[in-house]
Amino acid sequence: FFGPKMGSTTADVAADAAADALLGAVAKKMGAAALRRVKAETSALSVKAKKGTRALGCLGFIGGLLTAFLSLLGMLNVLNPLGLLVEAYTFIFGVMLALLEAQNQCFPLSFFEYWARFITTLGGRGFFYLYVGSLIVAKWTLLSLGVGGYMIIVGVLFIAQSYRVSKELKEAEKELNRVEGETKKQTEGFRTKVKQAWEKYDPEGNGAIYTKKLGRLCKELGRPMDKEDLKEAKTKLDPDRLGEIDFEDFLRWWAKLSLAEP
Repeated sequence: FFGPKMGSTTADVAADAAADALLGAVAKKMGAAALRRVKAETSALSVKAKKGTRALGCLGFIGGLLTAFLSLLGMLNVLNPLGLLVEAYTFIFGVMLALLEAQNQCFPLSFFEYWARFITTLGGRGFFYLYVGSLIVAKWTLLSLGVGGYMIIVGVLFIAQSYRVSKELKEAEKELNRVEGETKKQTEGFRTKVKQAWEKYDPEGNGAIYTKKLGRLCKELGRPMDKEDLKEAKTKLDPDRLGEIDFEDFLRWWAKLSLAEP
């Protein structure tokens, strides 16, 4: 709201920045409950978009163990090198998925975020489950069809939850943007309200009023002041006793008072 003016000193710029911060704080106070609620919802959904539900994680963990066990059996029974390589890769994938789901529910995902970021999201893991499941189904045995089918179902569940959470997250982000927009409007409204009251005592638009008008201005803004408070306010707003109060100084002071209100 207060951009640096031509010829502004460093102190002026700092004062303007302080006014912006104060007005922002006033607006945040006005919409604090809504902001906290929406930000908490957005944060929770962001975590959910990575972790998913514990139940889904358990299904994935079991699938990883089954995959690793089945592939281990396959390595013991396969004689050709290509088949052995496929079984080895599938075994590694199974162990990786089991570790991923265990780590996801109990520990940070730092290792996988560094080496395989795509599987730290619900959608990425879902497609990886589909890939591993299709590799297992391709063996075309009764046991592999069961385990592979299970992995494919788990993959579909992960993708479905990813879609649902992404949709909820978009709605939450839209709501957050709306609340922040309202907060900005409240900030503008606060300044406008003060400015409109100020102009009644500064009809010529000089940006300053006589100190003796301060009491009436405060009353106009809905906060009458007794003699002691008024004396203290005049000392702060007109420390050099020039008989005038600057609008920007008053706005910052009034913002501080508004923040101090319960």
